[in-house]
Amino acid sequence: MDHQKDNRNSPQPQAAQSQAPIDLFAAALSFVGLNLMWVFFAGWMLFGMVPVLIFALFLNHLIDRLEDHLQHRES
Repeated sequence: MDHQKDNRNSPQPQAAQSQAPIDLFAAALSFVGLNLMWVFFAGWMLFGMVPVLIFALFLNHLIDRLEDHLQHRES
């Protein structure tokens, strides 16, 4: 049986190799958002709404600090 003929990872033509890399930032953000949803839901079921709201405020604070840090680094 000749596996080389049916190999899916066969070398691409030179034109296909010169393409820019795929930007996965939007996919990563949506993945993080979906994971946060189930983490918040599981936390709500286990501990109640107050700890989940405190965790959300903590995450918001961390995101604000990261934004300030990145803005001061650029200027």
